[in-house]
Amino acid sequence: MYNMMDVITAGFALFAMLFGAGNLIFPPMLGYELGNSWGIASFAFILTGVGIPLMGIIASANAGKSLDSFSDKVSPLFAKFYGIALILSIGPLLALPRTGATAYEVTFYHAGFTTSIWKFVYLGIYFLLALLFSLKSSKVVDRVGKILTPILLIVLFIILVKGVFFNDLPIIEKIYELPFKKGFTEGYQTMDALAAIVFSTVILNAIRGKAELTPKQEFSYLLKVGLIAAAGLAIVYAGLSYIGASFGSLDLVAGAEKTDLLVKISINLLGKIGYLILAICVAGACLTTSIGLIVTVAEYFSSFMKISYEKLVVITTIIGFLFAIFGVNKIVIISVPILVFLYPISIALIILNFFHIKNANVFKGVVLTSGLIGLYEGISITGIIMPEIFNNIYNSLPLVNLGLPWLVPALIVGFCCYFIKDGGKNG
Repeated sequence: MYNMMDVITAGFALFAMLFGAGNLIFPPMLGYELGNSWGIASFAFILTGVGIPLMGIIASANAGKSLDSFSDKVSPLFAKFYGIALILSIGPLLALPRTGATAYEVTFYHAGFTTSIWKFVYLGIYFLLALLFSLKSSKVVDRVGKILTPILLIVLFIILVKGVFFNDLPIIEKIYELPFKKGFTEGYQTMDALAAIVFSTVILNAIRGKAELTPKQEFSYLLKVGLIAAAGLAIVYAGLSYIGASFGSLDLVAGAEKTDLLVKISINLLGKIGYLILAICVAGACLTTSIGLIVTVAEYFSSFMKISYEKLVVITTIIGFLFAIFGVNKIVIISVPILVFLYPISIALIILNFFHIKNANVFKGVVLTSGLIGLYEGISITGIIMPEIFNNIYNSLPLVNLGLPWLVPALIVGFCCYFIKDGGKNG
């Protein structure tokens, strides 16, 4: 059995695991753009950035021990391709380069080192350090993380208190037609739902500890731990979104530079010294995150490829460095169609595993339906003109204005597939 102190400790540990310093750039811009609609958008952002990832952890506990077991009811081949897509997304193609780009933009770029040569120098040193620490296990990274993360949280706490309770800036009215959809899809950028699926084994081992729990006790334990972590993340995201909305009356950013807004809000609320402390902590937290991502990618691919762990570390780091050169905004633009395709499939799998659905035909039907609609959305976002009949079908789907056009069709198809015999078992 477990006691309440175990739950609280594990809750804060889970908060630290899901809390990504690079994710801080999204809530302020969400509030800044939506003004008085910040509350609806923030709720939707928290749903995809906090709620679904926590469901994902419980769903992973139900699914099995390996990453493939999360989706192998669709088919073993699909499970392998899906796992590779997740690893590449949270690794060298999207999340990894964004950590480096975010670190550069909140430190060197806003300190005046804006030329290309400084970007190459900074990112070169950043990824070289990540490479060295990924090749050789060291407690230095853990120690640095344990020092920087609390400092970062303290600085954030000061920002939240000053920005929420000691801020006279008015929240102006801005016309934004679909605030929920904006917040819901913006939450994809945290990539925490994808990361929760990949890191579920590590997370579960960390929060289970040595306690021997029955399935019912484990669910209760995970739920309580998850609620503590969710409350912390929700406060941070909602607070930053509110602050961003209050700064909407000021002309702080040119275009949609997310890191620029975070920096200017920090300077306004904390002064230059406070911003400097924040920048150092964010950069350090991003570095420790990038090391974890590189290790995860290399370990995953080395488990079934005839390439050594060391070579995969080098390859992953080089790809991350090259993509980081594009900068945060371009990485976000590149990531949107990929995440819009992956997230409906991932959310569908999380729901199926969360509710212990066993019928493989349900998995196949739900994943196929959500995947096709997600694919349509992903292609449309790139600017490719789709056939008019597809556009009409898509626009007629329920919940399309909430960013959930796949949900009702997937439920209907899944319900129908439930009654198809699955090896003599229905689940």
